[in-house]
Amino acid sequence: MLSLQSPIVLNAEFEAMRRYMGETACRIDCTFDAHHGDKRGGLDAMRQAFDRICKEAEDGVRSGCLHVVLTDANVSAERAALPMILAAGGVHSYLVRQSLRTFISLNVRSAEALDVHYAAVIIGVGATTVNPYLAEGTIAARHKRGLFGKLSLGQCLANYKKALDDGLLKVMSKMGISVLSSY
Repeated sequence: MLSLQSPIVLNAEFEAMRRYMGETACRIDCTFDAHHGDKRGGLDAMRQAFDRICKEAEDGVRSGCLHVVLTDANVSAERAALPMILAAGGVHSYLVRQSLRTFISLNVRSAEALDVHYAAVIIGVGATTVNPYLAEGTIAARHKRGLFGKLSLGQCLANYKKALDDGLLKVMSKMGISVLSSY
């Protein structure tokens, strides 16, 4: 069992966690071909993608995976990302209906994760961890341009993570939640 101080994991932490998980993790691509063949293209493609990721999660758990990683990192001009809150909530609910959810951690690697509200909602729909990889990339790009004064990149990232953690604590305390698992 891996114990984390926070549900927010930055890129280096995510990679370390991923190495620790090893073969017990299955990675699920949460992107889809937005130019799907028929007239309704996007809508049908999106429905099919939701069905696919739920089935891949089930197959992963049934084959022995202990960790499911949902990611939109493959987004491109040809591939659109599913809304990660819907993807995580859909997989969580699907696995609950299959009586499989308690066997795994649900880890989300999302470009959409930027702020406290997003992190709180994605945890609220069932995510165990959230990796806001694009936010970290944006901070690094701004740091490179000198927009953070004398702060090191490490300090900037630590400040970002602390802000997310403090914000999550504030959201939870206002709701009367004392432990993250209750959220």
